[in-house]
Amino acid sequence: MVAVLSYVACIGLWIVNTLILIIKKNPFWLLLLFFTHLFELLTVGLKTGRKFGEKDPVSIASCICFGFLWWLPLKKQMERETFTDDDFVRRPDDIVIRHD
Repeated sequence: MVAVLSYVACIGLWIVNTLILIIKKNPFWLLLLFFTHLFELLTVGLKTGRKFGEKDPVSIASCICFGFLWWLPLKKQMERETFTDDDFVRRPDDIVIRHD
């Protein structure tokens, strides 16, 4: 629930900054938000997405829109997971979905 509220707040921030751009003809806050997220994408977001199996377009869109609200929970969740080779062994009782 917290993640959803964070995403809604971030989208609200984009909307408010866009309205400031339209109404007051002041692009400063919108450009600041965009370049902050772009910097974050280039330094952390893209690398985190690749490390944890996200495709580049998903990483780019998510980091530009949501910034650390996207990559930080992903990073924390994946670091908590403790996968071993035994997790990837197929057993006779496993359910396998075939796409024939």
